[in-house]
Amino acid sequence: MSELRITRRNLLGGTLAGGLALGLSACGKQGGGAGAGAGGDKISFLVLGPTKDLTDYLDKTLIPAFTEESGIKVELQTSDWGSAFQKVTTGAASNSLADVLVIGGIWTAPLASKNVLLDLTDRLSEWSDADQFYPKMLADGAYEGKNYAVPIAADIRSGIYRKDFLDAAGISAIPTTWDEYRAAGEKMKGLPGIVAPIDLGIDKSIGLQQAFAQFFLQAGGEYWVDGKANFHSEPGMQALGYMVGLYTDGLADPNMVFSGSGPRPLAAGQAGTMLQGVGMLGNAASNAPEVYDQLIVGPGLKANAGSESRPVAWVNKLAIAKNSKNPDAAWELLKFAASKEHLSEISRLYEALPPRRDLADAEWIDPLRRQILDTAENAVSQPPNPNMLAVGPEINSLLEPAIRGSVGVEDTLKAIDAKINSL
Repeated sequence: MSELRITRRNLLGGTLAGGLALGLSACGKQGGGAGAGAGGDKISFLVLGPTKDLTDYLDKTLIPAFTEESGIKVELQTSDWGSAFQKVTTGAASNSLADVLVIGGIWTAPLASKNVLLDLTDRLSEWSDADQFYPKMLADGAYEGKNYAVPIAADIRSGIYRKDFLDAAGISAIPTTWDEYRAAGEKMKGLPGIVAPIDLGIDKSIGLQQAFAQFFLQAGGEYWVDGKANFHSEPGMQALGYMVGLYTDGLADPNMVFSGSGPRPLAAGQAGTMLQGVGMLGNAASNAPEVYDQLIVGPGLKANAGSESRPVAWVNKLAIAKNSKNPDAAWELLKFAASKEHLSEISRLYEALPPRRDLADAEWIDPLRRQILDTAENAVSQPPNPNMLAVGPEINSLLEPAIRGSVGVEDTLKAIDAKINSL
């Protein structure tokens, strides 16, 4: 498996989902005044959460090739995920933000609403490569009818299963609906080693909210109606009612919490399925390589047989600072990095999935990742809102009493709406 270049770390804990969940804590190379106020033939490039291999590729291959082709020098800045959102907005306010920057999955609206990002709508309309991106992933960089970012690395959440447990339970067909998913859990319940057959991803961050987001969107839920939170709705009742039922009936366990390191319950043999993406594949490869070949990827679930399959995507993107004094050079660098050749390496070294259709058959994508990528056309993202960075943690904290049975489903959804509307 060396050709997959899987590092021994939890992929979502260390790279992609850090950005998809929240922000970044500063470390690594920092700018020395060559950011948005630089101008001339030098621009800066802020990359969040890169692996060492990705940093090396950018520093030794991509940037030298870009400079040779364009004559534009690039200063590379890197930083871990953690408190990045504040760092980015502070940099914008002080006119020191990098010209080109990586932004996390739910950052578009919060940053665009603060006038941090350059509107790329007209530039994208004239760029032939724009048609190669999965439309829904490209739309993830839009806010209020304008495009602000281009996707570079994606995770898509759908059902991942242990084939050995499915076989032991006599399950021959991969679930496609909520009812089938629950029935599979019922059959796997009580198998040797199983703590709870279904792992809904509770962790120290907002894994529970991310599971709820999948069910809510699969039920046809809309986060916002007329600018107000809309979780206390029929789709919300269906989604949370379904989740709570899994916990109430012992198919999921509220005490099954992933610490952020070591094997996830699916890799450890404590669960038979979870709604996850490339992070789960990397976790198994890093912590239980013998389990990797037992994993099977299913489609995004449907709320019922008559509804649509809806996997949910978390997408990291490239954007340009609104205050960049050299936006044309920044745009050239963005296009260069997002080109087929270089985006393939960026996605691979980010340990993520490529958001370009013409990379679906890239040689480095193994069969499991290809199965996840096969769902990309239908993958949806959480809808944009300026308060999205606060929404996830608030929902997560209000869901925990619900899955433990101390607060009812309807009261929980009312509390979520009230809390979000007060932000």
